[in-house]
Amino acid sequence: MAKFYGIGVGPGDKELLTLKAVRILSEIDVLLLPEAKAQGGSIAYEIAKDYIGSGVELVCFEFPMVTDAGMINAAGRKAAELASACVRKGKNTAFITLGDPSVYSTYGYIVKNLDPDIDVETIPGITSFCASAARTNRQLVEGDEILSVIPATAPMEKIQQAVSASGGSVFMKVYRHGDKVVELLESKNLLQSSVLVKRCGFPDCSIEKDVAEGLKKEKQYLSVILTREEKE
Repeated sequence: MAKFYGIGVGPGDKELLTLKAVRILSEIDVLLLPEAKAQGGSIAYEIAKDYIGSGVELVCFEFPMVTDAGMINAAGRKAAELASACVRKGKNTAFITLGDPSVYSTYGYIVKNLDPDIDVETIPGITSFCASAARTNRQLVEGDEILSVIPATAPMEKIQQAVSASGGSVFMKVYRHGDKVVELLESKNLLQSSVLVKRCGFPDCSIEKDVAEGLKKEKQYLSVILTREEKE
């Protein structure tokens, strides 16, 4: 029987795809491409397109970027039905996602709605925060420090708890929530040791050491803030 693959294509740099991801992309029959809105295009596809086999069938479908759990689960069910139908026809089918499939990816909503008899393989990818740390030559954590990966959309109380327990923190989903993160970093005296990375892995990647000012310049969806408690 054919298989369904979830493939992480990394943060943006075409050279950061794993060898396994490249091989699978060249062997599949169908590639599912999520779009935030109809005919909106796929950033993941632009990253991976050089490795996709010439005979691969491209199937675009809408997967809205919303906070409504009902809408997201409904989109996941439709995508799972589409993937299952392709696999049952004997077609090796893949879904590609930015970064890693296990980190805030729509892939999770598809997998949990797949029929239990569908064979699934998940191919990990490099996360945006690991790539950003490498791009800025920073350590995320050392020794026995705890690393927290925090969505800026979370309630402030939870964010404060996570940062207080951590040696290093990563803030994702900062788009439209940057002011909240800056306020928190100021209150914890962490703003000076933080960095904002926009569009990591892309040619127009920018690194902002002044996080507050960087957030004012442009609200970029692909943004990550890294911070770590400075020690003597």
